[in-house]
Amino acid sequence: MTAGLQIWDANGKLMLDGTHRLGRIKGIVPIDGFPSSYPVDLSDGTPFWSFMPEQLFFHISNQTASPIITIDANGVYWTYSSTAGLNYAKAVKGSLIVGVC
Repeated sequence: MTAGLQIWDANGKLMLDGTHRLGRIKGIVPIDGFPSSYPVDLSDGTPFWSFMPEQLFFHISNQTASPIITIDANGVYWTYSSTAGLNYAKAVKGSLIVGVC
């Protein structure tokens, strides 16, 4: 007989099983439009990140520079795409969530 944790919703749909991978958030970092980094130990699992922009629309021209995220076991790093030749360039600001599964 097997044992474990299983959770269902009100409709009988399985929501969580003991075999599912759950992430642990290690940090939430504000990104202010400039390249930078956030040193955090992510060596105890599979690193992940998620970016939440502070707003969706910046300018009618849609000339935005999105962050380019790089992650490894020592932390997370970001830079921005080039704004060369853009008249109304706006760097996307927001919150970066990092963690491990």
